[in-house]
Amino acid sequence: MKKIRPFLVISLIALIFVLPHLFAHKLILGADASFHYNRFYETAQQIKNHNFHYFISIYGFQQSGRIVNAVYGPFFAYFQGLLVLISGSWFHYQILSNFLLYLIAGYSMVALLKYAKVQDSIAVPIAVIFMSTYSIQYWAINQGFTSWGTAFFPLCLLPIVDFVVNKRFPLKKVAVSIALMTQIHLLSTIMLILMYVPFYITFFFSQTNRGSQLLQFGKSSLLYLCLTANVWASLLVVYTGNEILAPFINKNMSEKAINLGGNYWLRYPGIFPVILAVGVLLLILFRKKLTLFEKLLFGTSLFFLLLSTNLVPWTTLVAKGVPFVRLIQFPFRFFVPFTVLFLLLFALVSSHWHSQKWLKIIGTFLVIICTGQTVQTLSSHLAQWEQTKFVSRHTYLFENQAATRKTFFNKDLETSLFASQKTTPDYLPIYQANNANKYDRYSQDILDNETKYIKSYSKGDLTVKWKNTGTETVKLPIIVYDRTKLVRNGHTITDYQLTDIGTPIIKQHKGINKVTIHYSPPFYFYISFVICLVTWGILCLSSSYEKYTLWRKRK
Repeated sequence: MKKIRPFLVISLIALIFVLPHLFAHKLILGADASFHYNRFYETAQQIKNHNFHYFISIYGFQQSGRIVNAVYGPFFAYFQGLLVLISGSWFHYQILSNFLLYLIAGYSMVALLKYAKVQDSIAVPIAVIFMSTYSIQYWAINQGFTSWGTAFFPLCLLPIVDFVVNKRFPLKKVAVSIALMTQIHLLSTIMLILMYVPFYITFFFSQTNRGSQLLQFGKSSLLYLCLTANVWASLLVVYTGNEILAPFINKNMSEKAINLGGNYWLRYPGIFPVILAVGVLLLILFRKKLTLFEKLLFGTSLFFLLLSTNLVPWTTLVAKGVPFVRLIQFPFRFFVPFTVLFLLLFALVSSHWHSQKWLKIIGTFLVIICTGQTVQTLSSHLAQWEQTKFVSRHTYLFENQAATRKTFFNKDLETSLFASQKTTPDYLPIYQANNANKYDRYSQDILDNETKYIKSYSKGDLTVKWKNTGTETVKLPIIVYDRTKLVRNGHTITDYQLTDIGTPIIKQHKGINKVTIHYSPPFYFYISFVICLVTWGILCLSSSYEKYTLWRKRK
């Protein structure tokens, strides 16, 4: 019972965090809700109808044939789609997904702290603090997908303990940790690798058999590539044949630093600044007693904290066209690895007083305060549900406000996606270089034409039907990539033009017209997909066998 007690506490806190949704019977819809809900509706319908297509969207994103999930956490998108199916409505999905996120974040942090030999009396309060930070609440409040990567961060940081404390290279653990993050969120993968670097370098140069360690590193890298073969093959397929529109470039990045416009990351929970201040004070007091591992944690967390501020000239770097910087978009994202590393360090330093009764009292106090402040914050956001306008610069409303709110409680998930639509143009193919706003172009070519056509789907293909409009040509509300084929009466159409964002202009016949959209990935993609699935399968079976053998020995 003692072993599972921390996880029972975390489960209770996760349940308390979703109670405001249950009692208020309202939702919180952030700026990214439409984009991710379309992603997960796509995979949910594919699972429901047994009509799978890994690349093009045949259910979500206005059934436009867009490619999104294939280049954005593909396997995890299907996991989310399964949650959508189980939930039955967007309201229930929001509750279920939030609850699971809190559970994963809490369990993950407890697992890391226990692995680092931190006592339960410290591990549980630190885990609750982690669950309360904006790094996790970002999903609940704004549907920021970064939170899902963040929730798994502590679990994926087990190898850094092995590098420095246990002085060994955990081959499988490293490969699986980075592979798991890659299947969820690519930017979080980059953050995770950056977190590994100082710990691995310290481990590597402390070894006498460096050649052997390089071999281990190579094996781990090969295993990682097998576990993520589907991701790299997808990116290769999409990016080698198309000029893909990247997510928007934030030209004023510095404004979103945590000491400027992104300072709200410091206010979740409200007591977090006090915790940070106490943590810094403890580090100063115990600076001479810090272990090598703690010193590395301190230096690495400080590095990420610096990156999250405007002390780095982010706006200038963007103006100079530095590629990686453009992908980051918001400096506050670096506050996520800082939060995880700092809380681990805070827990280790606090362990100096683990036997003191007053520490348990403070821990209980922190749990109560963080839980209360989080519930209060979520309740205040839920209270704004009736004032939600569903309309912004690039979001359009096709129903009245009251009717749109009701759709999020319907079993027909598509009604919400139709009532409120956002023209996020990420990953569209670009065929002409111009200064046209791609959000507006997507609205003109896709949203404005939606109701004129009837779309259906079968065996992974999308079919568009319409009645002759009286003009020689017509612009279809679909997106064409380099491997997209338009088929009419069994014959591939070749005499068509493409707009700057890939919508085709084709000649129409008299009466009823019908065109089927077919996307054919190359053969090597299927090979990569099989390699990925087989590798995960073998790894799971071998891990289960090892645990069974260990259990038999103990018995």
